Amino acid sequence: MKTAGIIGDFLHDTPAGGHDTDFHIRWPVADDVPVRVRLTVRDDPEQGRSRYELTAEADQPRDWAWPLPPALFGPPGLLWDTCDQSTVARFTQSNPVPRTAWMRDWLRETSAIPSSISVPVHDSDRASLSDARVPEGLPPGLMGRVLEYRVFGGQRQSVNRLLQSTDVKLPARGVVILPSRPPRSAMDADTLAVKGDLTHDPEPLLDAVVRYASEPWPLVNPEEQRLRMEALTTRHAEEQALPRTFGGAVEDALRATREAETRERAATDELRYVRARFAALATTARSGALAAALHTVARGLQAAERDAQAAEELLDAQTVEFSHLRSRLAAPRPASARALTAVVPNNWEELSHQTRHECVHLVLADITETTRALRGHPLEQVWIRRTWQTLSTLNSYAAAKTAHGPQLLPHLAAYLRWPDAATLFPTTRHAPRESARLMASPRLHEARCFPVPRTIHPSGRVFMGEHIRIGSGRPPAPRLHLYDDTGGRTGQIHIGYIGTHLPSLRTS
Repeated sequence: MKTAGIIGDFLHDTPAGGHDTDFHIRWPVADDVPVRVRLTVRDDPEQGRSRYELTAEADQPRDWAWPLPPALFGPPGLLWDTCDQSTVARFTQSNPVPRTAWMRDWLRETSAIPSSISVPVHDSDRASLSDARVPEGLPPGLMGRVLEYRVFGGQRQSVNRLLQSTDVKLPARGVVILPSRPPRSAMDADTLAVKGDLTHDPEPLLDAVVRYASEPWPLVNPEEQRLRMEALTTRHAEEQALPRTFGGAVEDALRATREAETRERAATDELRYVRARFAALATTARSGALAAALHTVARGLQAAERDAQAAEELLDAQTVEFSHLRSRLAAPRPASARALTAVVPNNWEELSHQTRHECVHLVLADITETTRALRGHPLEQVWIRRTWQTLSTLNSYAAAKTAHGPQLLPHLAAYLRWPDAATLFPTTRHAPRESARLMASPRLHEARCFPVPRTIHPSGRVFMGEHIRIGSGRPPAPRLHLYDDTGGRTGQIHIGYIGTHLPSLRTS
């Protein structure tokens, strides 16, 4: 880059015996505007990956026409389709606004991160604005900053009701820039809303987004700054003491994970009970009193579904934290026992591709048709993430069983309890078998038979009762069904189905 004239001088330092490399770079981004860049690359040999930390500082205010530093100094193939930590939205696509049950949570989360600019677009007929992409035409400095949402038809009224406290409104067939919390812009509500056909004239919206991005960030008063510095100091001290307290941290994480499992189990049981009560009332509702009771139970069902989803998300986060802490505490593992390091796939096609190329111990069926009903759902990205976590766990289990033998790890349930497991999904989502009543039904039994090599069964099909729950709540409630042949001829796990909940005794 220096030879090509892209950067000026630079220095780099690699401490002896360390895995970190610091680069100090002078970047003449424009005439007479030098930018000082510090790039730290932290290698993690155990995980087989690197962490990039980048800071860029200029003597003049940011010009959005300047290239984005991560695009120039980041690792090759840097993924720009990065999720906000609190949402499942993507920067390179139009994200549908969730249905009413999740709309309030969406609004709270999407406005909580000042670094992202959320732009809902009203699409009255799901086609009128299909060619108008908000990020297209923005200056390069706003790459990875603008989240575009699509609000369809009557959803606009629901969104505007939730926006009443912000004084902004989404105009019909128009666009609005959602103000962050705390408000970081002096632009008035009328300026944040843009009307007109974006397909033919996107300039008003692009100008509004650039002006919004150029607004100063909220000022931090001295007291807030002092508290923030104290928090950083405390965190630094805790990191220094980490080796002495790591065992206790793992125990605390395990305790929290078990509590999260208990909460998820209770929420799921409550959801199952309320759903059964709702179904019973729905079949007998005749009088006004029964109709009122049905309405009450329906509201309870929605609340139970939200509680179950919240419990699942808490358990997801706690399981990841526990696995991470335990992997850092454990001795280095052989390569066969390590977790996959690839990023979470963006869609089901990428998930299939990554599974077939990276999960050497898995055989994945064609899931193109079975996942069709999951596409476009507000929770689709959550399900993809959980499915990838499940596949990673299954691959690690098969590798560990090959290395250590079936006496130590006779089945998946034993691996999920194994202290040296490289990666995990919550044990509460694993069902080793179907119920005896379900297996007694020829139709339901046949619905769970999927293709396998004839070396496993002469018919080329086997019953796959073992499954993992990817999602709960109202349908589609996706599941992953598998056949464990790690102790058989193929030595692999065969994934026969990923899709909506298969027919059961309640739906038969």
